[in-house]
Amino acid sequence: MTLYKFIPCILFFLWGISACRKLPEKLDYLSQQASFNKKDVYEPVLGRTTLELTQFNADGSTYPLVFSIQNARHEHDGTQAPELFELHKVQEWKRNYTGKETSLEEINDKIVWVEKPFLQIRKGSGDLVFWNSSSDKIQSYPDGYLFDIQVENGGNTRIFKDFYLRPVKEVPYEPYEYDVRTRERKTETRTSSDGQSYSVPFTIHPSTIKDMYYSKDSLFTDTLISIYFHRNLKSTANALTFKFFDEDLNPINPDKFNALSNENMQPIAWDSLVHGFNMVKTNDKVTYEVAYPIPLSNLNTRYATDGKDRVIFGYSRKGFGGKRIDASFGLNFSIYEPGVWVIAFYFRRNPIFEDD
Repeated sequence: MTLYKFIPCILFFLWGISACRKLPEKLDYLSQQASFNKKDVYEPVLGRTTLELTQFNADGSTYPLVFSIQNARHEHDGTQAPELFELHKVQEWKRNYTGKETSLEEINDKIVWVEKPFLQIRKGSGDLVFWNSSSDKIQSYPDGYLFDIQVENGGNTRIFKDFYLRPVKEVPYEPYEYDVRTRERKTETRTSSDGQSYSVPFTIHPSTIKDMYYSKDSLFTDTLISIYFHRNLKSTANALTFKFFDEDLNPINPDKFNALSNENMQPIAWDSLVHGFNMVKTNDKVTYEVAYPIPLSNLNTRYATDGKDRVIFGYSRKGFGGKRIDASFGLNFSIYEPGVWVIAFYFRRNPIFEDD
């Protein structure tokens, strides 16, 4: 009986000994098969902010993972590239842009200036951000950079080498007539009346065109409308103007575009054609006060889709036999640099606006 009294004490003593033994720590795991969905070359366009989703595949690695840029260097000689990380001021939204703002003041109140480097990596995801910077500070095509990305967790570290970065010099607007890398004028192919193909310098054309006639039986093709972007370099204001010209370069009154092509044939809402303010329409142009860039964000709004503003100009008339003809043409575009901009539409044939 005396021995049985000591059994609980013995068990407690043995449990205490085992409890004092330190269990091995569970180490974080960093897979050797982890990988980035890595591009052959990253080519952000300078003058705008670009987000690149690198889509890191952790392959079961232990989170949290921390990503950082390492050994950023010039591609041609391997020297360090501190300019990629020099801070400069860029605009950032402190409150979300909605596309419903009713004044420039309301838009500007949502913007704050912050300091950012050109190259930044999101520490928790590995996604790359190329902040708005200029070719005065950052090398551009054909020059480029290389950099590595370090991934670490709980003492484990891997280096992913040789991400190739080759920024492209600023593109002030899109569509653009020039090759963004070489800056040589692009060409387009046309067909002569005898069926022969020939090349001409590329010109911007409408994104859409519908039921526009220049004679009883002849419809406009997109190549019969040329579009030109022009900026007044002497002005510090921010404005956007639309102008229209006939085949003899005479101004066309914007009032000729009297309706959108839809079932209700509603008049064009000139006040809300773009997200601009204080619209002024004269006999030869329509002007708005605007904020740049256009569009202000990649958000889809009544004015923009997929990062492009869209404008449509339409008119309605009676064709032969009294048939209603609803004609229209439109442009999807972006402007990235502030200033006083003009978008001019030149018709190489005179559109028919009158009833037949």
